[in-house]
Amino acid sequence: MTRRRHAGKHAVRKREGTARTHGRWPAVLGSLVFGILVLALVLVAFLPHHDGVSRQERTLSAPSTQALNRSSPVPEPVPEHHGNSPDCPDTDCISLMVNGDLLFHPNLWNHFAGTNTAAKDGSAFDFNPLFAGMRPYIKASDIVVCEFETPIAQRGGPYSGYPVFAIPPEVVDAASAVGYQACTHATNHSWDQGVAGIQRLHDELAAHGIAQTGSYLNEEDSRKPLVIDSPTGGGTLGLVTGTVSLNGMVADQDWRVDRLRASGEPEHQMDIQRAVAKAKAAREQGADVVAMVMHSLQEYLDYADSWQISEAHELADTGAFDVIYGAGCHCVQPIEYYNGTWIVYGLGNAVTVSAPESRVVNNQGITARIQFAGRKGQPDSWRVNRIDWVPVANERQGSYRWCPIASDHPDGVCWSQTQDEAVRERIAKVIYSMKADPGVVREWTITTP
Repeated sequence: MTRRRHAGKHAVRKREGTARTHGRWPAVLGSLVFGILVLALVLVAFLPHHDGVSRQERTLSAPSTQALNRSSPVPEPVPEHHGNSPDCPDTDCISLMVNGDLLFHPNLWNHFAGTNTAAKDGSAFDFNPLFAGMRPYIKASDIVVCEFETPIAQRGGPYSGYPVFAIPPEVVDAASAVGYQACTHATNHSWDQGVAGIQRLHDELAAHGIAQTGSYLNEEDSRKPLVIDSPTGGGTLGLVTGTVSLNGMVADQDWRVDRLRASGEPEHQMDIQRAVAKAKAAREQGADVVAMVMHSLQEYLDYADSWQISEAHELADTGAFDVIYGAGCHCVQPIEYYNGTWIVYGLGNAVTVSAPESRVVNNQGITARIQFAGRKGQPDSWRVNRIDWVPVANERQGSYRWCPIASDHPDGVCWSQTQDEAVRERIAKVIYSMKADPGVVREWTITTP
């Protein structure tokens, strides 16, 4: 009996213990599962993933949600503006076409007279045929600038020739029609008709949309440079002018006409400083390049005279100008590369009456296309990379016409085949007489650019 109790007692204890264990198991199991879940979360958070990239590394290397949700723009290509010239070695180019004096004497303008030269409606003269040959060259350039040698008369006249000019205003009509965008007017004849002459030319050019610089109606305008945007988008050109002489006349105000008086004159340094200040102002107004135009007095020389050389070199030494070119000598003169600046000393005449054999160079000229290459907004990137020149006669088969005598003969024979070739060769010798690089300075053949 005792054993049974003992056995029974133990049996009871065993059953009691078993009952307590079964009661705690769900709680223990829940705690265990919860612990495993916590451990798993810890492992996920802090242990390396199966691909070997840490969370931190993932965060650094993976694009952000913002980046994934935003469309990243493709970088825009840098726009290029090569202009109208045949080649451009950089992002942007400006080609400037210039030629010599528009020099009208009565024997020239009378060839283009209408039935009533006193007419005020634009029919007194028709100079369009005189300029027509320029058209393909103008189309192959970006900015085209003339040198307007003389004042104009009022519509209907009266007209006058040398020595005090007042030429038919229909010249402006033709200059506009052929495509000139600007004209310079700082010459030895700018003051021939006083303020009235400057006013008339200013008004006619403005009415035709042609910009002008060199002579002025007020002092404020005289301090402003001419700044021209290339219509092809290649860049912006600044233009500064000056003449050595007013043929002994004195303007009512010194600022009326841009001057470049010789080194022996007291105003010389003031004139240089004025030109440099206007070049600086042009760059401040956005000009990528600046050209300087010099109007000389000594005529019919195949070489640059002492004033031209000293003045051009002094201007070049300032570093203010990208190119310097000249007119006024009524003859073709050399092209020189001096101290980093190209100088075209003399373009000759653009259009003119025929002179006798003793001054036959008067009947010749060149039209030049000066190309600047660079990148807009980077001033130090710009340079002259080529200068194309085309030799020109003032007649075509006995009629007054602007006529190219280039080796590709775009308009056929001008004077005669023999004379055309001889003049072309003579002009080439003059142009290269100051050792201009033929890799930069080359004949302009419009049919084979």
